[in-house]
Amino acid sequence: MSIVMVRLLIKEEINEKISEFEEIMQKIASDVASGAIFEKLPPSELLNKTEHYVNNLKDLATESKETMVILKPEKAYKVKALCKKFTQTLTTFKDILLQNSPDPLANSRLAFEQLRKALTDGSDLLLLMRDVRDNPSPLMDALITLKKASETKGPVISIQASEETQPLIKYVLGHIDELRATLIGLEKKVGEMKQIMRELQEESLKTLSHKTPTEPKNNEDKNRKRQLSLSNFKKE
Repeated sequence: MSIVMVRLLIKEEINEKISEFEEIMQKIASDVASGAIFEKLPPSELLNKTEHYVNNLKDLATESKETMVILKPEKAYKVKALCKKFTQTLTTFKDILLQNSPDPLANSRLAFEQLRKALTDGSDLLLLMRDVRDNPSPLMDALITLKKASETKGPVISIQASEETQPLIKYVLGHIDELRATLIGLEKKVGEMKQIMRELQEESLKTLSHKTPTEPKNNEDKNRKRQLSLSNFKKE
């Protein structure tokens, strides 16, 4: 399968997920606006009305995460952070509703707030999904090539890449080398810091060892002064 075909399949996949994600989000928002879902519902009823949507949204967010990272690896941190925030909010929503409480309606109110938050977080995630779909990284082709190599367990050099793709692959590999060099530099810095800490520890021990013998002498001087001052008093 050519890289162009892989790219089209990935974009088609993210398109489907965006459509499904948006449809569910709109359905929940519509139910909230119409009063079909509201905070005074008993926890079991609120969960019954929303659980299917919540589970689907969590699955879509999790599945879309990897696709978005492939399409735009430079936004991997933001993608993962938003997906985690969104799915965690939905998990909290369900956990609150499933929790035993002497005041069930209080749980419903708390859970409903989490549902509102999930709608906001979901809107942010939806915007990001569209941005990644519409503005994929120029490195995507190179990453797809590398991914295909890892899946076939073949060396990257054996892949027949087009001339315009080769510079991108070199760019990616160049950054891998930079990362490796950075890690080596960090290890060196850590080693230097450990050496400094050892030296400071040794100096501290030396300082303490010098001070310790003088302490008895100081105590002795204090006792002598105390005795002298007491001798100034005469017995009646």
